[in-house]
Amino acid sequence: MYTQTQPRELVMAGPYAQFLIVELLRREDQRENIRNLRIERRILRDTSDPFSLNEIEFIANFRLNKEAARNLINELIPYTVHSIKNIPLSIAVFCTLSFLGHGSYQRNVGNSMFIALSQPSVSRCIKKITLAIATNLMRQWIRLPQTNEQRAQYRHAFQRKYRMPNILGAVDGTHVGIVKPQENENTYVNRKGYHSINVQIICDSTLKIINVVARYPGSSHDSFVWRYSRVAHVMKANYENGDHISKLIGDSGYPCLPWLLVPLRNPNTPAQVRFNNTFKTTRSCVECCIGILKGRFRCLLKDRILHYTPGNASRIVMACAILHNIVIHYKTNDNVQPHWDDIDLQPIHHLVPEHGDLHYRNLGQLARNQYIENNFHI
Repeated sequence: MYTQTQPRELVMAGPYAQFLIVELLRREDQRENIRNLRIERRILRDTSDPFSLNEIEFIANFRLNKEAARNLINELIPYTVHSIKNIPLSIAVFCTLSFLGHGSYQRNVGNSMFIALSQPSVSRCIKKITLAIATNLMRQWIRLPQTNEQRAQYRHAFQRKYRMPNILGAVDGTHVGIVKPQENENTYVNRKGYHSINVQIICDSTLKIINVVARYPGSSHDSFVWRYSRVAHVMKANYENGDHISKLIGDSGYPCLPWLLVPLRNPNTPAQVRFNNTFKTTRSCVECCIGILKGRFRCLLKDRILHYTPGNASRIVMACAILHNIVIHYKTNDNVQPHWDDIDLQPIHHLVPEHGDLHYRNLGQLARNQYIENNFHI
């Protein structure tokens, strides 16, 4: 009770009236404290400059280097000009980068000396910026090779680095943990027992992501995600249009197709053994890509479960994939180490469903045998 400065009305009032008056005074003090905190945050936010950090500290906080961050902010200007009320775009971007990179709680992100935002404001920033990145920058930063010349460049890069010809990229799936969704909860439980999104990633020889699918629940098998992905139809169309050279590689959880090589389960000849050994070394690039992606953007780690709906979580995954390519493009030296805990190094063979066109599965077996005959016989 306000014993020292009680107004005369409070002294004269009854117990219930005293309670109401004290409660009103307490709430007014609370509102005043919130107003003062907002003013302090606004002053701190408007006077802070993350670019004043040295390059090493800047990358450690935001994952991108300064050049990449400036260009990212400029690219987002047309898409966020009216979307985040009273928050400068640069602060919203830094807030989002900090959350994606560290995977900490929104309140902790907002309390950063360079961000100074309330938890609801942090939430709005993350939602708006990840949506802007995933929706508007996808075609610029994540693209399959479109022309014969581009496909030839990708194939030559793989052959130079891994001594495996005709490969465009390597495909694999990984699980990104999410909080228990309210709808269709059971479909998001993966075989490891936690809720997740099954994310399909294809990378090139430089570990740049050239395709990502992040819309299927955790119970979906990798081969199911592949079958209904756009890239599966693109590769089939390219094959039917005459490109019988370009191929992707995946583990034995995927079907063997003329445009998708998988390893032999029981190699019998020296050529088949050489093929499997080379295949294993080459396909490790996508495992490394996923490990670096999760090590760089730690919000994707299993232990840092995304507390978002599946739709919002998918956009966060897409935004991280785009930022991963931006980091590579600008040669950001973040010295990140791959995070291997969430990667299945050994696929579960007995879970592979038999589906798809039997004609193309048979052609896939013949194409793999011919590939081994042409490239791995001494």
